[in-house]
Amino acid sequence: MAELHTLLNAESEAGARAALLRCCGSRRWVLGMLAARPFPDTSRVYATAEQIWSALGREDYLEAFSHHPQIGADPAELVRKFAPTADLSRVEQAGTSEADPSTLDALREGNLAYAARFGFTFIVCATGKSAAEMLALLQARIGNCPDAELAIAAAEQAKITHLRLERLAPVSTISCHVLDTALGRPARDLQIALDVQSPHAVPPATPAFTRVGEATTDEAGRAGDLLRGAPLRAGTYRLTFETGAYFAASAQPVFYPRVEVLFTVAAPNEPYHIPLLLSPFGYSTYRGR
Repeated sequence: MAELHTLLNAESEAGARAALLRCCGSRRWVLGMLAARPFPDTSRVYATAEQIWSALGREDYLEAFSHHPQIGADPAELVRKFAPTADLSRVEQAGTSEADPSTLDALREGNLAYAARFGFTFIVCATGKSAAEMLALLQARIGNCPDAELAIAAAEQAKITHLRLERLAPVSTISCHVLDTALGRPARDLQIALDVQSPHAVPPATPAFTRVGEATTDEAGRAGDLLRGAPLRAGTYRLTFETGAYFAASAQPVFYPRVEVLFTVAAPNEPYHIPLLLSPFGYSTYRGR
């Protein structure tokens, strides 16, 4: 896969401008990035992005903030008002998709109070955060003085910009697809967790794993990018399928209450799709595409 600096250098000015605007809505930031081409390597792209952003002022920050929807915004609003970046916002705010109604209501009320106090949308790097975590951050920050909050929001925008720059280059993912072969249909609402093994475990010690992703299969039995946009790295990964809860919910016998699949990522520039063919008394898995 082409690296980020190679992609930006190869784009026409119009193409690079459009790509960079998806990362940050400040026109002065985009102009600075365009002027900095060609980039010698990807690390220079990130360093330049930070340097330009840190040299900008309040109006530039507010312009960038205006390109973000409210946290927990209605999906229809995303498409209607923020079409160029609606797909990015949906991924970034994935933590709100499973929130309970009371948390979403509190977020909406908090967004209104925040905007009334500071004059701009609540900006937080939402990637990997639950709705409850974002609500807690909003409630903690709403008492800040305006200048301090502007600086915090600008720092959060810098994080968002960095992640969006990473996504400009094709990102490898880990995804799943679960089929219930007993019922002949996709296994919907099955919880999946993704862990990565610590590279520092020395035999005979039990390998330590760290949670890096969670998902619930959709109506097609699929779970998309379990890493939620984070870079895929080489190593040993473990997928845990909570089959016991799934079988119990569909009134099927529970013989395998949990299925764990270990696999090795040797080429982190490739996608890894792990289907699971499932029945109450057996399962199989393989690397798909």
